[in-house]
Amino acid sequence: MALSWIPQVLQAIRGKTAHQVDLKPLSLLFVGSLLVELYSAFLALQGEAVTLFVTNTIQLIVVTTLISIVFWAVPADQPAKVVSIKEKRISRTS
Repeated sequence: MALSWIPQVLQAIRGKTAHQVDLKPLSLLFVGSLLVELYSAFLALQGEAVTLFVTNTIQLIVVTTLISIVFWAVPADQPAKVVSIKEKRISRTS
C-alpha cells in the first residue's frame, strides 16, 4: 500500500503540477497513517511489530511527500507551460 503512491509522486514531480491529486482522501490517509505510526512506534519500543513500524514509516514518508508536492507545486488554475518545438527543415547539400 505504501508503494502504490510512488507513481503518483513521480508523475507530480516530473510534471511539476499536482492538479490531478485530490487532497481530501490523501489527508485522511495521512491522519490514519500517523495514528498507526504512533501505535506501531509504541509496539516497536516494546520489541513487537517492528515490521509494522518500518512499513508504515515508508507509507508516511511517501504520503507526506505527495502532500508537500500538492502544496508547493504549480497551482491547478495556472495552465502548464507548453514547450513548442519549431519544425526545421534540414536540407542536404553536396
